[in-house]
Amino acid sequence: MPLAHINGADINYRWDGNKNLPILILSNSLTTNLQLWEEQVLSFTDHFRVLRYDNRGHGGSSSPEGEYSIDDIGNDILSLMDHVEISRASLCGISLGGMVAMWLGIHAGDRVDKLVVCNTSSDLSPSDPWQERIDTVKTKGMASIVDAGLARFLSEEFREKNSPKIGLLKSMMTTCEISGYTGCCAAVRDMNLTRQLAKINNPTLIIAGELDPSTPVLHSELINQEITGSRLTIIKGVAHLSNIEKPLEFNNAVMDFLLE
Repeated sequence: MPLAHINGADINYRWDGNKNLPILILSNSLTTNLQLWEEQVLSFTDHFRVLRYDNRGHGGSSSPEGEYSIDDIGNDILSLMDHVEISRASLCGISLGGMVAMWLGIHAGDRVDKLVVCNTSSDLSPSDPWQERIDTVKTKGMASIVDAGLARFLSEEFREKNSPKIGLLKSMMTTCEISGYTGCCAAVRDMNLTRQLAKINNPTLIIAGELDPSTPVLHSELINQEITGSRLTIIKGVAHLSNIEKPLEFNNAVMDFLLE
């Protein structure tokens, strides 16, 4: 897959679908890479040319040293759009990717058609739990957070099914570079987009997971209140990675919105 050398990082990306279709960009969660979207790409490429990429510090993208900010991670997608000559696109992001989507709507709404903001938050304070996670990973490695990560990502019912998707998520988590993960954690730790959400004028769909312990439904309801004209869909019985647990319901919600 190609690399874009932008903003002091090498960003890994991949195209899928017909070049003549409108463009939809997919942005991943913390600890995952572009493989997160496999079941979405199969559906989305019927109507869109899909651009997937790995956020800095994840997957095939590089991990610049030091802490990152949400501005760093947001500017990566803007620079990637410039690199591949995209003037406008829709964007669907989950967790960290949802924060990127909100950032893009706030700072570069003229580059966006529609936004889909999934299982995310505009403010995940207090900062202490994020700093604890950073410190843990630096001393004990990525494997030390896998079990807790899966418990946040997936509902208990889904975890008990022993789906092969669990193995994929474990692999993505354990191969995520420590410096990249902790750099992105710092960005989430320090992020607060709530007061800027009213600047978003793009049509916006917010997707929440009923059982999400990381970004509870209340966080999505707040985003919905702050973005004029946005709509909120709650997927029942899922935790943080709603696209993994109920891909058909997730895909239908996204496509129904984007194709209106």
